[in-house]
Amino acid sequence: MKDEESALSKDFPEKLRILRKNKGWSQGQLGKKIGADLQRISKYERGVMLPTMELMVRIAKTFDVSVDFLIRDDKETAVGKIKNQKLLEQLEAINDLPDEDLKTVVSFLDAFIKRRQFEELVHS
Repeated sequence: MKDEESALSKDFPEKLRILRKNKGWSQGQLGKKIGADLQRISKYERGVMLPTMELMVRIAKTFDVSVDFLIRDDKETAVGKIKNQKLLEQLEAINDLPDEDLKTVVSFLDAFIKRRQFEELVHS
């Protein structure tokens, strides 16, 4: 079990709790969706117990995230830094746009960020 624990993100309990709360689900509701009881979900969220691989796959499918996202410690990645769930959802949607639209959105964001940086420079 020690090797499995070291491979699992220390952030897994928090990720699970945030994903569940973002859906507005209780621990019991999540448990019903993945075939686990409330006590097990509570233990996962407290970091007391690790889900089996089968349950980890069910959790990932339920929240439409990858198992990799759940098990990796990704605080240094862009996704790990984005705290605003709505922004994260919008970025995921943008990623599915046709290339021309994606370029337009990226150009707009780039212009917006450069304008804000310029304003901060001028006002400092």
